Amino acid sequence: MTPMVRTTPAILTALLLITACQNDPRESPQYQQLAEDTRRAEALIAEKDSMLDAMFGTFNRISENLRNIRARQGQLTAPLGGAENGRSGEERIMEEIEQIDGLLAENRALIDKLRGQARSSAKGLNELERTLADFETTILEQDQEIADIKEQLASSNSSLATLIDMYRDKSQQADQQARELNTAWYAVGTAKELRDAGVLTKEGGVVGIGGVDKLTTKRFPAEHFTQVEIDGTERIPVLAKKARLVTTHPEGTYRFTDGAHQLLILDRDAFWSLSKYLVVVVE
Repeated sequence: MTPMVRTTPAILTALLLITACQNDPRESPQYQQLAEDTRRAEALIAEKDSMLDAMFGTFNRISENLRNIRARQGQLTAPLGGAENGRSGEERIMEEIEQIDGLLAENRALIDKLRGQARSSAKGLNELERTLADFETTILEQDQEIADIKEQLASSNSSLATLIDMYRDKSQQADQQARELNTAWYAVGTAKELRDAGVLTKEGGVVGIGGVDKLTTKRFPAEHFTQVEIDGTERIPVLAKKARLVTTHPEGTYRFTDGAHQLLILDRDAFWSLSKYLVVVVE
């Protein structure tokens, strides 16, 4: 009997420890899941707060530009006068036109950026969409007002008309170049789908075994690519569990989210610096 009496407290202690561990709510799967959900919610809230801060900053910039444009419109309709600070009246007007066009272009780019952020959010931020629509209406109205003023100035002054025509030609070329620089294309699919479509070609290997998939250098199948604007694109849908990039894009400028549900572009300029074509192979 004696040995049994001596070992009983040790056994009881062990049982109590086991029971305590089993009863500790922090060790339960439910608690662990709740803690993980809390961490995800906090991260999501932080991301939303950061996005809203950036949006409000962009709103303020757009509003400031609109006020600046309105103020400069008055300068366009002011009398030409003589030379001022070494500038003729025509030169002063052209500088104002260039400044206004630059502000309008900046506002359009900022609105595209905000709309891209709205599309990437879970619910699209309907209120933001309404605000952006109001901004766009205002910009279109100002664009038309500036165009009317340009026509009036050109019809009333022959030398200014020549300058405006030259400026328009130069602006159109610059706009075309800017659109080309701001355009990229992407394609997503399995390796077989992309090879069958002519997007990829396999190089290397022996008798069809091995080799590396590369972007085709033959007739480019543009119909299999989706065109995007670089400035307004932060996320690209992939909708896969695993994925890899075939085209060359610098490390650290992107990451996949939720496995490979989306490709998140962290640095747009750097991401597209080596290739304006993105090919994602999914598995």
